[in-house]
Amino acid sequence: MDPLRALADKHGILVIEDAAESHGAEYRGRRTGGLGDAAGFSFYANKIITTGEGGMVTTNNREIARLAWNLRDHAFSHERHFWHKYIGFNYRMTNLQAAVGLAQVEQLDGFVAARRRNALEYNRRLAGIPGITTPREASWAKNVYWMYGILVDEQGYGMNRDALRQVLADNGIETRTFFIPMHCQPVYFDQFRGERYPVAEDLCRRGFYLPSASSLQLDEIEYVCDVIREACTNLG
Repeated sequence: MDPLRALADKHGILVIEDAAESHGAEYRGRRTGGLGDAAGFSFYANKIITTGEGGMVTTNNREIARLAWNLRDHAFSHERHFWHKYIGFNYRMTNLQAAVGLAQVEQLDGFVAARRRNALEYNRRLAGIPGITTPREASWAKNVYWMYGILVDEQGYGMNRDALRQVLADNGIETRTFFIPMHCQPVYFDQFRGERYPVAEDLCRRGFYLPSASSLQLDEIEYVCDVIREACTNLG
């Protein structure tokens, strides 16, 4: 973010963070959501903090805050009722949703600590399994592990990602693949026709998420890891 910020400042460009899934994450000791001119967080049901749906904009810029506050409420004018200077949106959050969110904000540090504990346990138990790559944390970052994702190398592990997911499903463990790249989406086929993005394509092909909830228990993590380890062992 620092070099990106420097480049943007040099050319007078605003930086808007996609902080949707990074509640509590840090970059060089600074929380995400305060690194750019504005940021967007998601409160969808599977996020670390949720209000069921919706999200939040954060900013230290008073003018951006004023505009965002106005646009979320149909852009009603303060000068005259039912008078609009902008095209606004109905992005208001109900008081009930806000209360749910605020109660969870008070527990954010605990949620993050639980996710980090779970990730360390996954890392420890999956270490040394051939063909399995676990997530790493940069020295300058604090990863909140919103999702815990791994990569499966078919040659090293003995089966591909989808086959492993089926084994996990057969043992009552739900998983989800990594997101599909934008250029592979049907709606963008024509726009990106002929273009290749090999890193994104490789992650999409080999990556998937293991159970990652803050409420996950250590014995549940042990069970998941045992199934993964036994799946490749049984191939021999």
